[in-house]
Amino acid sequence: MLWPLIAALVLTVAGCDDNSALQQRLRDLETENKELKDKLQKLSDEMRPLAAKVDRLDMDQRTLEKTLAQARKDLEAQVADMVQQEVSGRRGPRRFPVPPPPARIENKPYMGFDAQDIEPDVAKALNLKAKTGVLITAVRDGAPAAVAGLKQNDVIVGIDQAEVNAFNDLKRALEGKKPGEVVTLRVLRGEEKLEMKVTLGARPERVED
Repeated sequence: MLWPLIAALVLTVAGCDDNSALQQRLRDLETENKELKDKLQKLSDEMRPLAAKVDRLDMDQRTLEKTLAQARKDLEAQVADMVQQEVSGRRGPRRFPVPPPPARIENKPYMGFDAQDIEPDVAKALNLKAKTGVLITAVRDGAPAAVAGLKQNDVIVGIDQAEVNAFNDLKRALEGKKPGEVVTLRVLRGEEKLEMKVTLGARPERVED
């Protein structure tokens, strides 16, 4: 009579052991998931200054390419003039290319935040509800965006009457705007939908004629 009771007791203890192992595995998975989220956040923080540096390098490269193209054109014109003088046998006064006028400086509209297009892995890591839009990665202290109340991880989905699905949409919507104008941004902050008015600031920028 004792053997059935002993067998039932052994099965009960084994089942408890299995349940404890599953609970421990669940705790391990939760810890691993948190570590991965922390790593993604750290990578996102490290990418922001790198992205800003890349933008500056791109602007410097475009300026240098324009300068080199103009210098090459001037040199070709000077060489052609010298060859023509040699061929014609006349030595008139040497002509030097007229330097281009200095680049103009214009004040461009400025809001004062760093941003990027929403990527699926970033949206998942930050639990973003939006799948498209512009993710604000940093807001500069005292900038128009900070004064208006924009925060890191806000998602811009519209500006005035235009939809914003990517950063290029935001840039196009700002074309023709001037410092001092007020724009209305439609923003997602978690599950909250906000409308925020930003008075555009001024950022000096070289303009090539």
